[in-house]
Amino acid sequence: MNLRELSKIIEDELIKLFEELRSGIAAREDSRAFGASIERRILDNWDAICRRSGFTPVDLPGRRTIFDFGFTAEGRIVGIDVKTKDLDSTKYSDGGICAVGNLLKFLANDKGQFIIAEFGHNQSAANKDARDLEYIRVAPFIVLPQNSYRIENLGTGQVRLNYTVNQVWDEIEWDRDIKVFYDIFTDLAIKHYQRVGRDAQRRIQAIENFKNGGYARFTFSR
Repeated sequence: MNLRELSKIIEDELIKLFEELRSGIAAREDSRAFGASIERRILDNWDAICRRSGFTPVDLPGRRTIFDFGFTAEGRIVGIDVKTKDLDSTKYSDGGICAVGNLLKFLANDKGQFIIAEFGHNQSAANKDARDLEYIRVAPFIVLPQNSYRIENLGTGQVRLNYTVNQVWDEIEWDRDIKVFYDIFTDLAIKHYQRVGRDAQRRIQAIENFKNGGYARFTFSR
């Protein structure tokens, strides 16, 4: 089974699961509350989804695991990361994924497949205390367009997305080999850590100048 077929099976199951709730899903006007309600409904139905699809569900992941739901298929573990995207352009909706090292460990060491399940939602026109589910998109992380990926310096480096899966849907490279992804991602990570290293050296110098100057004035310029 290729990545496109696998993603389609998951997407179809999620669409069926939420079809009756596409309009007016009760939730506070809060993206986190909406996301929690989505995850709860998937959790309650996960075993049934896996059974219908011929997958074997895995135990719920621990705190450091990069996915929310998982299963094994053809001897390989597949992790599903559920992302809810508030489509209101005036509101912040985080594109955070996971730490750089944790992603590479899962893909390379565990031979896992990492898939994003994205739920786009808006405030309901009929009920201000509810959300309308606009779309569900499912795609493997490794086949997204190169310009989708970015890394921010949060701890050891946080992987984020510049665009939603829905925005780049027509640009997805479904047949991309994992080594091509590694070429893209490792170059991005190396440049990120080089930049972080330069920034750290400038901060060290600023602190040393502050100390050597008798703590009179602290100056740090980027």
